[in-house]
Amino acid sequence: MSTRSGIITSGIIVALVFAGIGGFLYMTDPFAPQTVAVVVMEPGFGDRSFADNLDEGLENIQGDIPVEYIVPEELPATQAEAQQTLESLAQSQEHALIIAAGERLENPLASVAADYPSQKFAIIGGVVDAENVASATFATEQAAFLAGVLAAFVASEPSYTDIVGILGATADDAAITRMISGFIQGVENANSTYDFNIQLLEPEYLNGYNETALAESKTQNMFIQQNVSIIFAPVRASIEGVRKGMENINGTLRAQGRLPLVIGAEADQDYYGCANPEIPVAPSWIPTSVVPRTGEAAYDIINATLWNEFPGGKTFHYNLSNGGVNITDFQYSSTYLNPIDGLMDSLRDYKIQIITGTLEIEE
Repeated sequence: MSTRSGIITSGIIVALVFAGIGGFLYMTDPFAPQTVAVVVMEPGFGDRSFADNLDEGLENIQGDIPVEYIVPEELPATQAEAQQTLESLAQSQEHALIIAAGERLENPLASVAADYPSQKFAIIGGVVDAENVASATFATEQAAFLAGVLAAFVASEPSYTDIVGILGATADDAAITRMISGFIQGVENANSTYDFNIQLLEPEYLNGYNETALAESKTQNMFIQQNVSIIFAPVRASIEGVRKGMENINGTLRAQGRLPLVIGAEADQDYYGCANPEIPVAPSWIPTSVVPRTGEAAYDIINATLWNEFPGGKTFHYNLSNGGVNITDFQYSSTYLNPIDGLMDSLRDYKIQIITGTLEIEE
């Protein structure tokens, strides 16, 4: 427990780190690891999405880097609250690095970083142009394009309806709209290339990140009233409501010979579409997810910082070509995706085109 109020220890890691050539990192006090503070906005960890994806990456650091990371007990709900949180952490001068998670924290971080030039900061999923800030961006539109191609193929199958839907968290979050843009481009490209007859509905939004009840009702409505085949759902913590909606109409759709399929986003959510997410077994109603490797970005920046190589002023770009974004590997959906004629070959070909620059995906 930190001596500062409002701060809890999220994970304590003490490790002996081996250098790349087999030597040892000398630590004057191996039982006093440096601290990294992590700021996420509501709904915070437990969202099965962006925040949990980052948290998983931080946990994976445990075996490699001697570091203690902490998160505020009070999660900021607004940018003003986020700025206060960041400023409080910077004032303490206790942290080797302060990480802000998500584009919504760009402006608060820019303001605080300017006031505390000696404090090292990082932003995961955004950019702040300052010498004491390391930034990491994710070309999630590229992975979402592949998800759109997959959706078009699925929707065109004989037992499905040729209709594709989109349910997003908010229309004013650039991370959400970037994925939706890529997804739309993927659906439209596949529809044209393979002469499908796909109807892509206008995106619907929840106007929030933790709208379980609304997500449940909208999911049901899209499958039943709008007759969609598959939904792309970058909804953050509202994925719980999406699952409830899928459960509610599963029997109806099964009678029609189809599954209530939803594509996940910002974390590997494939397991969450299985009958028992705690013990996931195929098939899953979530055939794939659009995933930015936020944990990898955090690892890269934390590692460099603690080796006295803080990449201040630098922006790390994670994309399809360097493995920083991708769709998941159909662990729980291959039984019904593999038989779809041409799908896997198409996904492979599109991925190659994007990586080589032959095909550019707009944000």
